[in-house]
Amino acid sequence: MSSASHIITCPACGTANRIPADKEGLRGRCGSCKSMLPAMYYRPRQMTDRTFDSFVNSYPGPVLIEFWAPT
Repeated sequence: MSSASHIITCPACGTANRIPADKEGLRGRCGSCKSMLPAMYYRPRQMTDRTFDSFVNSYPGPVLIEFWAPT
């Protein structure tokens, strides 16, 4: 089990929440106000033409997108 963690700021109250790295992609609750936190992704996710729009449109935070194609 990894001890790595990441910090997510609660969009409702601004509290910093420590999220274990093994909880990537899961939503949790703020330890202070109990509001839902956005899912945390720290590794790249591969998207397809079927998953791209729904992921980008539903994710509440910034999304960094890298497009590439084989040569």
